[in-house]
Amino acid sequence: MAHRDIVVIGGSAGSLQVLQTVLSALPWDFPAAVFIVLHTTEDSPGLLPEILNRHSKLPVMYAVHNAEILPSRVFIAPAGQRHMLLDRGKVRLDPGPRENRSRPAIDALFRSASYAYGSEVIGVVLSGNLDDGTAGLMAIKSRGGTAIVQDPEEAIAPSMPASAIEASDVDFVLRAEEIGPKLAELAPTDGAEKIRNISNGDRTMPSTGQTYSCPECGGVLEEAQEAGMLRFRCRVGHLYSPESLLADQTMAVEKALWAAIRSMEEQAEFSERLANNSRQKKRPRLARRFTDKADASRENANVLRDLLQRTSDETFEIPLQDGAAEYEERTGTD
Repeated sequence: MAHRDIVVIGGSAGSLQVLQTVLSALPWDFPAAVFIVLHTTEDSPGLLPEILNRHSKLPVMYAVHNAEILPSRVFIAPAGQRHMLLDRGKVRLDPGPRENRSRPAIDALFRSASYAYGSEVIGVVLSGNLDDGTAGLMAIKSRGGTAIVQDPEEAIAPSMPASAIEASDVDFVLRAEEIGPKLAELAPTDGAEKIRNISNGDRTMPSTGQTYSCPECGGVLEEAQEAGMLRFRCRVGHLYSPESLLADQTMAVEKALWAAIRSMEEQAEFSERLANNSRQKKRPRLARRFTDKADASRENANVLRDLLQRTSDETFEIPLQDGAAEYEERTGTD
């Protein structure tokens, strides 16, 4: 039986309670190392280990850079400016570009685990919005690992698990209370032996030649395939799945439109001021020209306002760090 001694778990909105359920089902001598990325705000109060330790028989702690990977431990990605990545035998915290609008990102953890530990990895995608974790789970499957997804029908936010199921040949679709026992079943049963190292494998993403603009830095995004899934990466390194790219493009378009409205209204006010000044100086033709310019700017601004108003109900909600609300509610933070 293949050893599966690396477990990587990703979740977002609605996943905190699921994590509590999963960890409570793992025995104290669970012979694998567990790594968790949960989307929270960058200024979250840092109480996740405390919250999860109330339910876990395994010690739960924030990961630190270059920490040794040990069995029977649960490592949480710290909120903030670094991805949690796995090298052979070590945890690495990397201040790399955001992936899928997140840092730490689930895909980054999953992909690095698949490079370092191949078929020994079990990937778990829990409740959350959009599709962070889908490409990472596909990378795990492409290298012989095992894929587990929470049943979308019971997830508070079903987008992440549903996306993973649609894109990847997952091994198990389970309810929250079934995930922990399944992990205990799949992990090696002959004791907590040393986490073994295997080769990194192929890290390349073959390009398809299509390019787009990166919403975060404005650079060129190159379209590529990763483990059979469409991905977009810019020169800086910002990495998007299709849904995440669409979400950031939507935000960028709205931001640009509001900036245009502001500029047009300022232009209208300034043109009106010039028109009044021209009237005082008895220059009616010039005053009429500035007045027409002010009217046109106001009309253009109103057109854009109406457009934003009409499309607001049609535009999907963009869940910025969508696990934060639940986390803050449970921890009593604002």
